Amino acid sequence: MYTTEVNPQVNRRMSVRLLFRRFLFLIAALIVAMTFTACPGTDENGDDQNGNGGGVAGKRIKTILQTTGPMDAWHRLEWSYNSDGTIKRHDWYDESSKLIMYATFISNTDGTTAKEEGYYPDNSRAHLYEYSYDSNKKPKQAKYTYYHNGVSYLTQNVEYTFQNGRKTREVLTSGDQTNDYVYNYDSQGRRTSVTHTFTSSGFKGSRQIVRTYNTDGTLQKVTYPLSFSDNTTITRSFTWEDGKKTVNEDDFLLW
Repeated sequence: MYTTEVNPQVNRRMSVRLLFRRFLFLIAALIVAMTFTACPGTDENGDDQNGNGGGVAGKRIKTILQTTGPMDAWHRLEWSYNSDGTIKRHDWYDESSKLIMYATFISNTDGTTAKEEGYYPDNSRAHLYEYSYDSNKKPKQAKYTYYHNGVSYLTQNVEYTFQNGRKTREVLTSGDQTNDYVYNYDSQGRRTSVTHTFTSSGFKGSRQIVRTYNTDGTLQKVTYPLSFSDNTTITRSFTWEDGKKTVNEDDFLLW
C-alpha cells in the first residue's frame, strides 16, 4: 500500500499538486485492476481462469452431485485433498448417503496423479487407474483395470490428445469396444460440449454432453442422455471450494 504524507506548512499550491498526483495514481490503479479483472489469469496448472482446460485459480472441486435421472448408481462424489494440493481421496455415496466405493490417490513428485486405487466398503479392490504423462505434465496414456470379488474383469487402454493445454480428445478401448470423446471449446477457452461416440461389433451410437458455468468461471453442471437409446436426462452439479490444487480436473473428467 502506498501512502503520501503532506507537511501542514506546505503552501496551498503544492497541496493541490499532490492531490492531483494522488488522483492520477488512483485512476492508474483502477485501470490496472480492471485490466486484470477482465483478462484471464492463470492457475498453478497454467490454465486460465475462464476454464481453459478447466482450471480456475484458487478453486477446486468439492462435490459432484447427481440431481436428475435414475439414482441406481452413485448419487454424490466427494473430493478431498492433501495439504500440498494433490488429490487425497474420492468417496462415492448412494442416495441415502451410504458409502458404496472410495478411492485413494498416489501422486508423483511433480504433483501429477500416478495411480487411483478404488475399493468397495469391504476394502476389496474396485478399480486401478494408472497414468503416464508428457513433458508438459499432461496425461498421455492410462490403463484402467476393473475388479469384482478381487478378480479383474475389464481393462481399458486410454489415449489422450491435447492442443494448447486443452484436452481435445480421449479414447478408451477394450477389445472391440471403443469410447471416443471429442471436446469442444468456446472463444473464452471453456469446454462447452463433448461428443461421445461408442462403437462395438457393428453398433455405433453417439450422444452430446453439455456444460454450463457459474459466473466465476467454475463448472456448474453437465447434462447428457442416460444412454444412446434413452434420452432421460442425467444432470451432475458441481460445488467448489477455495484451496490449492496440483491437478487440472478437466485433464481427467470425461464430461
